[in-house]
Amino acid sequence: MRRFSGFVWLPFVLTGGCALQPAYQRPALDLPGEWSNAPAEAPSPETVEREGWWALLGDPAVDRLVAAGLRDNPTLAEAAARVDQARAVATAEDARRKPSLGATANLAGSRDRAGSGNAMLSQASADIGANLAWELDLWGRLRETATAARHRLTARTADAEAARLSILAEIADTTLALRACNLVHGIRERDIGSREVELKIIEARLAFGYVAPVAVATARSNLASARTERIAQEESCRRLVDALVALSGLDAATISRLLPRDIRANDDMPMPAPPPSAPALPATILLRHAGVVAAEREVAARWSEIAVARAERLPRIDLTVLLTGQWLRALGSSDSWASGSIGAGLTAPLYDGGAGAANVRLAEASYREAVAQLIFAVRTAVRDVEDALAAQQSAAARIETSREALAAAQFSLAASEARWRAGSIAQLELEEARRQSNRAQESVVAAAADRARAWVALVRRTGTPWQAPPIEPGAGSVPGDTIGSGNGNGRR
Repeated sequence: MRRFSGFVWLPFVLTGGCALQPAYQRPALDLPGEWSNAPAEAPSPETVEREGWWALLGDPAVDRLVAAGLRDNPTLAEAAARVDQARAVATAEDARRKPSLGATANLAGSRDRAGSGNAMLSQASADIGANLAWELDLWGRLRETATAARHRLTARTADAEAARLSILAEIADTTLALRACNLVHGIRERDIGSREVELKIIEARLAFGYVAPVAVATARSNLASARTERIAQEESCRRLVDALVALSGLDAATISRLLPRDIRANDDMPMPAPPPSAPALPATILLRHAGVVAAEREVAARWSEIAVARAERLPRIDLTVLLTGQWLRALGSSDSWASGSIGAGLTAPLYDGGAGAANVRLAEASYREAVAQLIFAVRTAVRDVEDALAAQQSAAARIETSREALAAAQFSLAASEARWRAGSIAQLELEEARRQSNRAQESVVAAAADRARAWVALVRRTGTPWQAPPIEPGAGSVPGDTIGSGNGNGRR
């Protein structure tokens, strides 16, 4: 019995598994040292909190619509469901590494007539048993499968965070776009009013023979073009309302009350002014970026799957233990006994036509694909942040120049009104000055909207602080797997 016991327990010592490849190391990432589009005199880097970052805009409509979007959004629900699926898979794969215990129970009875008489013969039997099964993870196949599942759980959690940030940023951006659209709509209404006055004046002059008919045709063409632009502007505003309905779940009437069209653009421009901010260094931003984290965790998962594919080509040992208790009653007497058995089964592939080796090559190619996707994720994140910084700088510069143009146009309009009241100029010149002021106001609205939307885009592209451990910027790679080398096949 001692020899048998020693034979049985020997595999338990080996359950730690044998490593079939080096431990995973995060690929080395080539990150820029600084943002090329960051302003020369940028403010100190500011940490944007995960919750409530949109409140920094100071826009009540954004606050209300974001709150509605968080309560009911199918995209967020879908992302949360994917996280739950990944968590369930990770739990199931981890459970496969542990012994499984089952139970069986049977009860049977019979009643027969004994011989030709009336005597009845009764008997009953029962048995109950327990069975245990355990695959000895000699080569780490189950361990690496569970590790890959845990990596993918982290990746799906990062994806969910990215989806959440994307939805909230889209709500804020669309709200800002609708506010600007309504302001521009009001400006174009005033422009149409000015052109209608101009047309009446020119028609009156034509009646007295002071102008040629072509002047009336030109005025009518300008008025029709202005009305066409207003119609297109109304459509754009309606589309933005529809987008907010889909994003927030609120109805169009509620959104229209939050963002009415009867606001008048003025010198202060009722557009939110975001706080001055600048992103941290690229290494700080990118190594915690949800998209980069998800891509890197997928690389780690596929590295584990190479070990799984290699382990599938090696022998497998399954341990089984069976304990059974039986009870029998017949002919007025009863008896009971217990039995048990223990054994180990070995399965090993002998010839598979090269399928096992092909599966290893498939896993290695899949790993290289994930490395390439990680490189692309990093480059995409860099490009997106640089684009957002460029847009932010451009909008800030255009605000200054457009405000200068607006101040000059308003001064010219005030002077024209004074000259018109004094009879020094005709009303046609006054209306032209009024339209010039309207155009300047529209430019300021566009620049202010672009500045606020660029800030939202920067928050969206840089991402909120990620809670998972960041990727180490100087983490070495396994030889032959350095990112950017084009090698990284993971073969050993």
